[in-house]
Amino acid sequence: MKKVIVSSIGIILAAGAVSAFAGKADRENLAQCKADIESYYGDSTRTRLRSIKRSSGETHLRLMVNPKDGENTVIVCSVDNDGASTLATGDGVALTMPTAEQKVSYAK
Repeated sequence: MKKVIVSSIGIILAAGAVSAFAGKADRENLAQCKADIESYYGDSTRTRLRSIKRSSGETHLRLMVNPKDGENTVIVCSVDNDGASTLATGDGVALTMPTAEQKVSYAK
């Protein structure tokens, strides 16, 4: 019985440590996305986080954005492992693009 309790506590602590590291990365990504949104819409823009989805190589943050002079809109901020971020509407229309040297290569 003691082994089961000790194992359970170990698993809980390990899961907590992993989520703490993920939380720090998510907070950094959220801060970067909010800064990108404020530079696109203006400083008086309000944002609320709706969801976070992770895939191999990218984190997608879905945000509800309320510009001062506009209507609420959903923005998806994608941050890759290198820290480059892009903004798109909820429908997938790009608002910002990463610089060409980061994403595009030309083969001759």
